[in-house]
Amino acid sequence: MCISNNEIERQAYIMSEKIRRYSIYKPISIEFIGNKRLELQNQPLEDLASKEYLPLVSKIVLEDGEGMRFDIEPTEVGLSYAKGEITFTEYKQMKNKESKLFVGYLIALSSGFFLISWAALSFFFT
Repeated sequence: MCISNNEIERQAYIMSEKIRRYSIYKPISIEFIGNKRLELQNQPLEDLASKEYLPLVSKIVLEDGEGMRFDIEPTEVGLSYAKGEITFTEYKQMKNKESKLFVGYLIALSSGFFLISWAALSFFFT
């Protein structure tokens, strides 16, 4: 199986394009890792996607009708917020829940490796 070396960047780009296309809010800019920002003028970013080096999209800045700006990440939860399916408070709660779930899985995986290593060492050296 061959995977492109910039697949994560490409997935973030695809999700940001979906957010731009289906958003009920006005997309203002896209922020990349490294504090680079691209102001949007309602044109697709095909030229960006065709580059060999594709910067990682970290945030999409959206503006509502009242002028409030919201930074969202290019994820499924961000797409749900951009479509208007959830509120910004629900978006933040779901984002925090994902972060906590990731930390929980990381702790469980680390603990599992530690226990297996400890069991193997005690088995071989006793």
